[in-house]
Amino acid sequence: MVVICSNCKARLQLDESKLPAQGFKLRCPKCQGRIEIKSAVQADDDSGGLAFPAEIPANGTFTFERPPIAAPFRPVQADAEVAEASETSSNDVMKLLAEVLRQGESGAPKSAASKRPAWNRRKALVCVDAERSREIAKGLADSDYEVFVAENTSEALGRMREDRIDVIVLNGEFDPVEQGFAFVTREVKVMQSAERRRLFLVYLTPNARTMDLHAAFLHNANLVVNPADLGRLPEALDVSLRYYNDLYRDLNRALALSPI
Repeated sequence: MVVICSNCKARLQLDESKLPAQGFKLRCPKCQGRIEIKSAVQADDDSGGLAFPAEIPANGTFTFERPPIAAPFRPVQADAEVAEASETSSNDVMKLLAEVLRQGESGAPKSAASKRPAWNRRKALVCVDAERSREIAKGLADSDYEVFVAENTSEALGRMREDRIDVIVLNGEFDPVEQGFAFVTREVKVMQSAERRRLFLVYLTPNARTMDLHAAFLHNANLVVNPADLGRLPEALDVSLRYYNDLYRDLNRALALSPI
């Protein structure tokens, strides 16, 4: 069933088999306006029997269109580097697994600066203006992050809802036409406490000093970075994540969760 928002004309697809018999209301995910869905009895009284505003395709079936998601960042590599990466053998994978097992059996604490294994890299989502996005993405990729770059609001929200993102880098100039900053910020604010603790939000702003804890608190962020210090963002992020993981170390152990 297709429902059209009367405010922004967004098309929402609902599973008719899961809808309640009574009328109900929902919020449009795009404009946050209220949409009222009437029951069959109410619709009969108001509109002569049209229960839901729907459009039925000619073939009688509905198709679900997957929302856009932010694409992975692909840094430009030299031909030699690409060729070397493509020659990784199964022996290298076995060595990596053996090393992980040895570390687990030894029980020795890992250094905070140690490189994370390839299968457990932190995921970072970059939601900034196009002028700075590539520089930030490259810096994070060089620091061994799995980086995704959102070009608009839809891609940012789609990636946040599809993957468990560890770090989000956001600034106020992200997709101003679709109010990208407001929508991404709202998506973070409505998270439950357990989800919010697993997300590290970096706010890029010229109105605060890098790593200013008071400014970070005021902006509901974990870290603020001044654009003048953009080249030091990975370093500031690494230090801040160490303190953050130390803060929640006992809680993560009690819940059997790995640090960010």
